Amino acid sequence: MSCLALAVQHEGAEITTIEGLANSEGPHPMQAAFVEHDGFQCGYCTPGQICSAVGMINEFKSGLPSAVTADVSAALMDLSDEEIKERMSGNLCRCGAYVGICAAIRDAFESEVAQ
Repeated sequence: MSCLALAVQHEGAEITTIEGLANSEGPHPMQAAFVEHDGFQCGYCTPGQICSAVGMINEFKSGLPSAVTADVSAALMDLSDEEIKERMSGNLCRCGAYVGICAAIRDAFESEVAQ
């Protein structure tokens, strides 16, 4: 987000950074999934990827469709690989760790749904 918007555009808004995702019990489930699935190489894009993934999951769970959502009227949409890729398309990884990133997002989402 920092490269897409000026701070003044979000004056008064609550903003969560990568440091704000973990709590005293340990890392956020998305952070743990990125480690588990090698969702990073150089680490440069990792904070943005993880924060975007958390936001993307929240948007998905609230029923917001994307450009590739097959049935926007469905009560429960499918978080397919196509959905993940579309919803994360604004985040670029110069190392090409997209396979691990998609696997991490799916794992974190499925873990969250199972709870």
